[in-house]
Amino acid sequence: MSDFLSNPWVKRTVSVFNLAYFAVISMLTFATFLYSIEFTQGKEVTFFVIYFIASILFMGLMIYSRREFCTKLVSVLLLPVTFALIMFNWGNWILIVPPFVVALVIFFASGVHETTKVVLGTIYLLLYVLGLVGFLVLRMLFGGSSVTTVLDQNLPDNEEVFNIYNDETQWNRLVDMTRDENLISPDGKYKLVLYDIQDNDKGRIKICVVPYGEDIELKFFTLKQKGIEKTISNKGTRGTIPEFGWEPDGKGGYRVYYVLSQGAQRKYATVNENNMPKKQYFEFLGIK
Repeated sequence: MSDFLSNPWVKRTVSVFNLAYFAVISMLTFATFLYSIEFTQGKEVTFFVIYFIASILFMGLMIYSRREFCTKLVSVLLLPVTFALIMFNWGNWILIVPPFVVALVIFFASGVHETTKVVLGTIYLLLYVLGLVGFLVLRMLFGGSSVTTVLDQNLPDNEEVFNIYNDETQWNRLVDMTRDENLISPDGKYKLVLYDIQDNDKGRIKICVVPYGEDIELKFFTLKQKGIEKTISNKGTRGTIPEFGWEPDGKGGYRVYYVLSQGAQRKYATVNENNMPKKQYFEFLGIK
């Protein structure tokens, strides 16, 4: 067994196999740049266990083959990729912690020349310290202090916001307004989303339109399209569910109608591919 493990070709094979871990983390990073990740109910723990065990396993394989070229390559590339993963998924520690620990350990344990480690280590330290400070400053500048909550039938999970709409009339209205048949456009291209906005003022309700049917459903989570959102109205009164929905526009398409309060005039907004905003790729900075 000792002869087998010390065989240079075994180590080279393992080193090549380590590229799979780097590829998965890179794909996950790129995917969460384009989409937001939402874990399937009841599968978050299972995903974390598999993710954690796989990370520990590959860390062991990398340490074993630390002097081989492919492992040394992974050791110097994984830290900057993990930095991007941290920015795109800030606060989602399930995704961040395992690959970050692997990247940190293998960087110091790999067979890369010590001078190279010192140079790259200094660059990566500056990247993480200055990069994360800049990232957090930009989030504070663009994100503000408002708290946005999606208003739907899952609202009881958020007790603080739920209490604002816990009037029987308003809750029944919310349930009725947020049924799929009311939210999704008849052509299946768009979906209405209702937001509760808590800010330093009295707050408000916002009605938006997002693309529908562009999410990618996987076994443990769903990659949800993000960065494309058209605001229909942001003047609704917090605690009062407006009336809204879809109707034909008379030109072969559909438009959104909305009434913000009882007795108010019905208003309309045209929604089509020509007036939907382009994808905002820097939403992770808090830019809307």
